[in-house]
Amino acid sequence: MRETRKRDRRGLQATLVRPTLLAVALAAILGTAPGETAAQEAVDVAGTVVDDGTGGPIEGATVRLADASGSARETITGPDGAFAFAQVAPGTHTLAVRRLGYEMLSTPLEVGAEAPPRLDVRLQPQAIPLEPLDVDVEGRAPGLVESGFYDRMEEGWGVYFEPEWIEASKGGFVRLRDYLWVLHGRAPLSRCGAIPVYLDRRPIGTTPGWGTSGLHPARPPRSDRIPPLVEELSVSDLGAAEVYQAGTKIPMFAWTDATMSCGAIILWSDWTARLPEIPKIEVKLCEPGGLPGEVALDGFVEDEVTDVRLPAAHVSASYANPADPDGLERVETVVRTDSLGRYRVCDLPGGAIIHLTPEYGPHAGGPTVAIAAAGGEALRLTVPVTPPASITGVVLNEATSALIEGARIVLVDTDFRTVTNSGGRFSLADLPPGSYTIRAVCAGYTGPAQEVELAEGASVAVVLQLRSTELARRGTCSI
Repeated sequence: MRETRKRDRRGLQATLVRPTLLAVALAAILGTAPGETAAQEAVDVAGTVVDDGTGGPIEGATVRLADASGSARETITGPDGAFAFAQVAPGTHTLAVRRLGYEMLSTPLEVGAEAPPRLDVRLQPQAIPLEPLDVDVEGRAPGLVESGFYDRMEEGWGVYFEPEWIEASKGGFVRLRDYLWVLHGRAPLSRCGAIPVYLDRRPIGTTPGWGTSGLHPARPPRSDRIPPLVEELSVSDLGAAEVYQAGTKIPMFAWTDATMSCGAIILWSDWTARLPEIPKIEVKLCEPGGLPGEVALDGFVEDEVTDVRLPAAHVSASYANPADPDGLERVETVVRTDSLGRYRVCDLPGGAIIHLTPEYGPHAGGPTVAIAAAGGEALRLTVPVTPPASITGVVLNEATSALIEGARIVLVDTDFRTVTNSGGRFSLADLPPGSYTIRAVCAGYTGPAQEVELAEGASVAVVLQLRSTELARRGTCSI
């Protein structure tokens, strides 16, 4: 038995402020004098990020909070656009919000003795380069831009290897573990025996530190401490890299005791780094001719999973030719979306049944049928550009290891949920990539939540354990 629901993120209403007013609103939040900061307790900072045009919540936006020393924390907004930072020390901070397809927002934030009011942030839509279309230019990969790679590089947190450098230097290598010594040579790490390695935000194991082997760096050791995933990956999977020394600033997703003590190697897959940026494509939407009986059809083309608007996408429209008495001849036209992902098909006969099919590069969306009518609402078309992710797993009784049927599985702060079947198993499909907190809920039981990081197209398996309470005999799991 499985129940999976996905919320329509466009229906949420929120009270918002414009970016130009956000700085004023934030500046009005009273801080404290430097001498009083040490005596004050940390507070929570929370808010919501929304689309300036539609008012809908923006999922997957990266929210960064940096203090006056430059130390920063990052989080990702959920489907409701919400974000939160716990235990923020009073003082002067900088709040930055970015999301592929929107203009970046950065504003000062004064945190005082009391938690500031909930922050409401509007982002302005911007052209979104996702894949090369009809042009071939060099630029920054959108996946790396969204990951914060270039932001950290410009701030000089560590040593950065851009896609061009990686591509030029990995010739002759087959295994990723061997190539890691090339990165060691450019940015030698500590002598720790196990330096954490990440790929697309996920830990994939460790590699020996510089100087832990008597072999020359060009001939890396065959160590049992190299995990199978690092051992098995091909160098062709690599697109970019970041290397951080011990004790330096490290991205929040890799900030652990091990990385603070030994440093870290953060790798980005070829898929993340290979998509070149396309220039802003100027597409002028058609203007209706104004002839009697003719109307125009407007709308947006978006990524099916992330709801990112797609610029320069193609929309094919076809309808029966009203001049053909047999109704067999069809009129077909193709238009392109502008830099904000908007399309318009002009001079359609009123009341005609229109078949619309969107395409974005090699990706095609399913056909949509609409009736051409004056003053109609914008019609949303979707293309499956981003591969959806999924989570599967089981729920166990911690004490007996017995499988628990009927436990509710919830992704915290989202409307993604399901229920374990008779075998205690569950599956959540069609998930946008990002960070999630997953929890199992069952009457008479308690248990911790788990953090799950989902890359594009990834399938992650988890085991959730519940402890029975004194109410366990009286309570049973139910949907």
